[in-house]
Amino acid sequence: MRTPVKFAGVGALVLLAGTALSTSASAQVTYDRLLNPEPDNWLTHNRTYDGHRYSPLDEINTGNVGDLDLAFAVSLIPRPVAGLGGGLHATPLVDNGILYITDGAGAVYRIDVSSGRQGYINWIQDPQTDPETAGIVNNRGVALLGDSVYSLTRDGYLTATNAASGEVEWDVATQIDPDEYFTMAPLALEDRIVFGPAGDAPMRGWMEARSAADGSELWRFWTVAGPGEPGGETWPSDSDIYLSGASGLWTTGSYDPDTNLIYWGTANPTPFGDPDLRPGDNLYSSSLVVINAESGALEWYFQYTPNEQWDYDEIGSHQLYDAGGQARVQHFGRNGFAYVLDATDGTFINGVPYVEQITWTAGLDPKTGLPIEYDPALASGGIQQYAHGAFAGETQVAGEFCPNIQGGVNFQPTSHSDRTNWTYGSSIEGCSTAGAFGISERTTGAIVAADVDGNIAAKASIPFVPYGGTVTTGGGLVFSSMVNGDFFAMDDETLEVLWSVNLGSPIDAPPIVYGVNGKEFVAIPVGTSNISSLFSNGGYLAAGDDPNAASVANSQRTWTIYVFAL
Repeated sequence: MRTPVKFAGVGALVLLAGTALSTSASAQVTYDRLLNPEPDNWLTHNRTYDGHRYSPLDEINTGNVGDLDLAFAVSLIPRPVAGLGGGLHATPLVDNGILYITDGAGAVYRIDVSSGRQGYINWIQDPQTDPETAGIVNNRGVALLGDSVYSLTRDGYLTATNAASGEVEWDVATQIDPDEYFTMAPLALEDRIVFGPAGDAPMRGWMEARSAADGSELWRFWTVAGPGEPGGETWPSDSDIYLSGASGLWTTGSYDPDTNLIYWGTANPTPFGDPDLRPGDNLYSSSLVVINAESGALEWYFQYTPNEQWDYDEIGSHQLYDAGGQARVQHFGRNGFAYVLDATDGTFINGVPYVEQITWTAGLDPKTGLPIEYDPALASGGIQQYAHGAFAGETQVAGEFCPNIQGGVNFQPTSHSDRTNWTYGSSIEGCSTAGAFGISERTTGAIVAADVDGNIAAKASIPFVPYGGTVTTGGGLVFSSMVNGDFFAMDDETLEVLWSVNLGSPIDAPPIVYGVNGKEFVAIPVGTSNISSLFSNGGYLAAGDDPNAASVANSQRTWTIYVFAL
């Protein structure tokens, strides 16, 4: 066990109306509360297990959102970190006026926001992540269960911190391979914590459940099938390359408590972009895997891009919903198609393009949902010949491939409105050049809404990439952001922008909506990461003659949570 450092009572104690800011403990986060969160609270990564990221609060609505104003801001404490990242990617959680968030280095903050006028940092639990260690360090948040806050460090320590005191209750090392790193917010279920490593590095991806009481391992599922396992034949039989097949987990999955099934998207296979070195479908990369939460057994899977060749991983959100009595799962694929599947067995229902240009394939088979060019005879040991050709290797084809190497929708979370029954994705628009991290045209973005059948219901173009994702509300709003620092609210039917503010730094984190004492708040973490800086300076966000390009490239680093209210 390592010895994380706790900083208590950070900041000056400020008196408001003669009363000190509260540091009292919030109510215990029971499994029943996770199943049915109070309207004011945001208790788990996607607010509800179905992945909707929908708040029923409606005090802020289409009629008054134009009056939204800054209520307060909370500055976190950045420290230098190496590698790609270091910004704020985390979804804040709020339990009865207490906010929990991680910074890019994995430190956990407890912040009292109950006054509605200021955020007071009660404690910081710093895992002492080595600032000189290379690797991606964007930490996406925590999980709450009982009296504990669960978090992951970049090097795979699962830590339980006492929510009231900030004292570490236990931590366990889970990293199997030194090339693994961990970015996700863990998923807390009734008595267990589910998570797994990210990474495009040569490692064998996995998902596991550990006891919420002491961190002991309950089960593990390998996201790269091995010899003799179902799907193992989709990796070369004459080598052990499956041990470095990646297929990691970057973000938090969804859960259906009625069936006790976990829905989780997996990353691309490695070697990166080079199918010549890994012929076959490479299960279970670039897939949705559906896992029994009790046993860890695979129930079913759907592979979006077999033998993937352009970094089109599918680690993004999967929304569960009911469509006229039919259980469905919806996903905006990084490969440019919006998918609807039967949530009981993975049967393909629909898949439509949602980005402007798709060139890697001529389309999807209407029966299977697989790319039209897909040849099942090549599933075990062959190289799929899609419309564009591979990103690298002997089959590489020069020139553009679309969508952009980032997507489509990448890690940025999508949301599903219980009001409109539409799913909202924040998409990247543009193309990449084969064999390089270059872009053939300026990359922009879009907010896209898909209906329950997967058809595009509305779409609005935006000038910059929206890494922060979307959240929807009972007030008829969609909140989203862009890397130029714009945070904005749209009408959830027309996608008309009703309110916008520029916060001065690229936004990579999702917003949340919560309430305290009957008043509604909207919170957005803002923190420049090296990913935003790399992509803006390298042309990902600012290629061409766009007059706003220089302002994006020159955005300054900050770690701040902004909170808005009427």
